[in-house]
Amino acid sequence: MRTIESRASRLTFTVTCGALFVLAYGWLVLTGHTEIVPSSGSGAPPITLWSAFVPALAAIALAMLVPPRTEPPLPLQDLPRERLVKESRILVGAAVLMAIAAPFARDLLYYGAKILFLLVIPLVAFRVIRGSQPKARSIPKPVTWLAPLPAVVAWFVLSQLGPLAPPMPSGLPDMVTLVVLSLLTLLTASVLEEFFYRAWLQTRLEVLYGRWPAIMASSLLFAAMHTTRIKPEDPLLGIATIIAFQGVFGLLTGYLWSRYRNLWVPVFIHVVTNLVFVQMLLNLL
Repeated sequence: MRTIESRASRLTFTVTCGALFVLAYGWLVLTGHTEIVPSSGSGAPPITLWSAFVPALAAIALAMLVPPRTEPPLPLQDLPRERLVKESRILVGAAVLMAIAAPFARDLLYYGAKILFLLVIPLVAFRVIRGSQPKARSIPKPVTWLAPLPAVVAWFVLSQLGPLAPPMPSGLPDMVTLVVLSLLTLLTASVLEEFFYRAWLQTRLEVLYGRWPAIMASSLLFAAMHTTRIKPEDPLLGIATIIAFQGVFGLLTGYLWSRYRNLWVPVFIHVVTNLVFVQMLLNLL
């Protein structure tokens, strides 16, 4: 009976989270917002709703059709449940604090907040909670590289080439500033965010609650980190926007991590999404 109730709870949670994505897109369409600005940065260009979800869903569908030749491991499954629960609570709390702090942390403070909430607090918590127990390895050595390729190629072609590709942002800073900001973004977003939301948070939630509840929860918490996109004059638009773009992006990278356990795959996708130099290079070809 307990197993049945647990499965029902997981299904209910997954369906509820899925409904949030549907409601976000439905609200945007009904209110005439068929284009969204996914970034709060100045000069960020709008993209269509098609651009927000078609590449991600196409890649997820292909990943479902292409299994890894070697079954990837489920990290941390041998850890005591009590330890996993404590660590998960700390990670969820850190994610919530990051979402609260994001609108108030500008420029370098934003990067500092990320390092504090997404790196320092988790590492300190892991060390304190484990005590004399062995270290936990949440990022196993990749066992597959070729299986994710169809999904990654499909995502890249659809999102970066052709009619769904985003336009170049306007008002870019000078090259030195752009390089420095790109390096900070590379380390604190493309790499650190994948470590935190996928390898650390989602992996623990998967062990505790199953694949899709973990993917859904980590994706929505990842979207919540982008609260800078929520404006007081129209909060519903901001919430729907971050669910429609960052939330769906989290579904993509979360599923690829769960499916293949190769963290460099979602890191690569994150790098391509965030690094303006990729768009600059593609425009020259």
